[in-house]
Order: sequence, then structure tokens, then C-alpha cells
Amino acid sequence: MSCSDCISHSRSLADFQERIGENEGKELVPGRLSMSGSIELTLRCNVRCKHCYILYPGATDNEMDTEQVKTVLKKLSDGGVMFLLMSGGEVLTRPDFKEIYLYAKRLGMLITVYTNATLVNDDIIDFWKKYPPRKIEVTIYGHSEEIYEAVTNSKGSWKRFRRGVDLIVEAGLHLKLKSMILKTNFHETYEMKEWAESKTGQWYCDRDVNPKLDSSTDVLAERLDVDQYIELDKLIPNFKQSYLSEVVSTYAIQTNYVFRCGAGVRTAHVDPTGHLHPCMLWRKMPFNLLEKELTEWNSYLHDIRHMRQEDGETGCNSCTQRNSCSRCPSASILEMDSPTAPVPYFCGIAQERKRVYGLPKSLHIQAI
Repeated sequence: MSCSDCISHSRSLADFQERIGENEGKELVPGRLSMSGSIELTLRCNVRCKHCYILYPGATDNEMDTEQVKTVLKKLSDGGVMFLLMSGGEVLTRPDFKEIYLYAKRLGMLITVYTNATLVNDDIIDFWKKYPPRKIEVTIYGHSEEIYEAVTNSKGSWKRFRRGVDLIVEAGLHLKLKSMILKTNFHETYEMKEWAESKTGQWYCDRDVNPKLDSSTDVLAERLDVDQYIELDKLIPNFKQSYLSEVVSTYAIQTNYVFRCGAGVRTAHVDPTGHLHPCMLWRKMPFNLLEKELTEWNSYLHDIRHMRQEDGETGCNSCTQRNSCSRCPSASILEMDSPTAPVPYFCGIAQERKRVYGLPKSLHIQAI
């Protein structure tokens, strides 16, 4: 999966944040957070997807109760979070979902909900019609019943998913459909795309499979081959132009800082135990938001964002292909146990993209 600084929930806000000057200079005002954040309400789920990064022993231990979630939401709101993503697991497995959702709404938050739609029913639709979310995002795991359920490992989930999507569409709620492209469903990519576009007029896809949060790697069997990964570039409008532009504007910077993305600055993430993190995948050095105040967050974040690659250390920041690679420190630490270590899979993608698309004719390199 893509991290919370990369997902559309955050990316769609990036221009707005830039225009109002938020996070300029990559520092936050003491006691303040970005306008955009996310919270995992639970890691419990009613399906067992074969690529899932949270299916491991102990994953659901010590999850927050209703009042603890409210405490965290109030701190996020007080810290300036306006756009909130609620994710899981499956958020609708929480019996108190409506209470939590309404509390966040009454704090003035604009909420995006991630759900697999298999638990969407008339009751939740009526609730959402009365209190609409900013957006609902649903992932398509396969076009056919056979392939969808091969991914979810849950009999009957395909029919429940299709009914849930139909209910959301019929209610006129803002729906985004996306696909998680895996080895198991790659051959149904175009069918998933066509079906999604028939429902909403749009379609998005994710293709990054990372190790589980306990660093176990069995899920990596679902990673696409490099040629399959690159093949999906063709489905993204103006991909080559956008990709080369991103190389110039974002990654053509010589620096030994470990983090060059917006983790902790453009977004922040709370896990189900109440710990605040710079992004969804970075779970090292957890910050206990239930026990600590946001005035302490800035010092914590400063230490993370000022981590540097040691002189002479071989890693991604010293690689000549770093400008065309989508690897991030969080992915590296999960897979390679080091935030600066290259991940061979992403190295292969970067090399192939360089071969296919080339590099910009000129790069303005800024050292920081």
C-alpha cells in the first residue's frame, strides 16, 4: 500500500497546503499538526486479504476504546487537523463507528472513510446520507467473484462488496473506486478499471506491496513483476510527463536527510493504540498521543526529520538513480531493517523506468 503522504487523500490537498504556505520550510509551529491526518480505528477486519500488511499475531492488541479515540480526535483537531482519513482494518467492524464518526464531524473535521464495502447496508447508508463524509474510498480486489475472493479469502465477500458499492452509488455519496493490483488479479486490471469507470467515471490503482508491520515478508509473493508494474504506468494519464516533472521538482535534490517526503509535515497518522506516527508505514519510535501533549510532538518529529545518512554510508541517498525511485525510508526499514538501505525491488523499477522514460534533459540540483 501507499503511505498516507502518497495517498490521494493527502495528495489532493498538497496544492492547497502549498498555496496557504503550510509547512513551508518543512517545520511545524509548536503544538500544531498538518491540516491532513489519518487514524486507524482498528486493525480488525472481516476479510483476510493475502497482501495485507496488518495480519500478524498481536496486531489487534490494546486497541483504543471509544473515549480514548475521542481524546485522540480532540487533540488532532486542536492541533489543526481538518481533513481526516478514517481507515482500518475495516472501520465498520467497530460497533461504536457512528459515535466516533459523529464526534469527529462535530469537531469540524472533513472525513474520508476507507472501507471494503462488504459491511455497508441500508442503516449505514441512511446514516451517511444524514451526515455525509467528504469521500468514501473502496478497493476492488478483483473483477470476477473467483479472483476477488481468492484475494480476500472470504466466501461471499464479492457479492457483499458489489451490493455495498451499489448502495453507495444509489445514495449519491461521493465514492472513489480503486484497485490493489496484485499477481493474483493483474490479469483482471482492465476489467476492474472499466467496471469502476462505469460506476463513478474514474478509477485509481495502487500496486505497492510492503512487508507486514512486524516485518514478515510472506505477503511479498503478491508483488507484481517489474514489467507488470511498469505496464500499469500506461493506465495513468500523462504518466511520463508527470513522472519526469516529479523527478525534477521533488527528487532532484542532493541531501543526506533520510526523509525527503512530507511524512509528519504534510500528514500524520494515529494507529489503533493511540500512537502518533509521521506516516502509516513508519512505526518506529512511537509517540503516545494518549499520554503526551502535541507540544512534545515537534521535538520528536524534529529528531526523525533530521536523521541523516552517515558520510560514506552506501544507501539510497548516494545512489545515482535515486531521482527515479519510489522507495521511501518506511518501506526500507520494514524490508531491510534500515531507513537508508536500498530495496532491490524498487531499484529494479527505477532502472526500468529510466530505460523506458529516460531522464529530463536538464536537472536543477539544489543541495540542502
